[in-house]
Amino acid sequence: MKIFRTKNKHVNFWLDVVLITAFFAILCYAFFWPVRVAGNSMSPTINMGDQVAVSRFLGRFGNHSSGDLVMARVHTDDGLEIVIKRVVATSGDHLIIIDDALYINGEQQYWIHLFGNDIFVDIILGTNEYFLLGDNTTISNDSRHFGIVERRHILATIILRYFPISVIEIF
Repeated sequence: MKIFRTKNKHVNFWLDVVLITAFFAILCYAFFWPVRVAGNSMSPTINMGDQVAVSRFLGRFGNHSSGDLVMARVHTDDGLEIVIKRVVATSGDHLIIIDDALYINGEQQYWIHLFGNDIFVDIILGTNEYFLLGDNTTISNDSRHFGIVERRHILATIILRYFPISVIEIF
C-alpha cells in the first residue's frame, strides 16, 4: 500500500508504516477496547476480574435491544459511575416490576429473576430510553435504583469476554 511518495525509499517505507499503524490504532480504539470488570452485579454472566472487549462504535451508533450487554455512564448515590448491565427494555416498552416479577408489554419475563425485590416500577420508556438490570439482581445497583438510561449515556456494547481463557464467550 503506497499512500505518500517521496524520492527516498526509507522515508516512503516509514510513512507507510506510520499511516497503517495509525489506521489500525483508530480501528481498535473504535471497535475493540479492553475493560476489566469490577464487581459482581453481572454474575454469573460476567464475574469480577473478567476481561471483556467493548465496542465504542456499536455502543454509540448501534441499535440496542433487550438482552444486549452495555457499558453506561449513570448517576448513583456515590456520584457518576460507569457500569456494565443488561438491556431489559427499550424505547416504547411498558415495564412493570412487582414483587419478584418483571413484565414487559404485559408479558412476564422468566429469563431474569428479581429475588428479594422490594421496589415497584411501572413505566413506559420514551424515545432513546433504556432500562438496565444486572444479572445478579440481589446485589445489582441498576435502573431500579438510578433510573432510566438515555441512549447518549450508553458508552459501549460488550462484544466478547476473552479472559479467563476457559470461559471465552461472544455476546
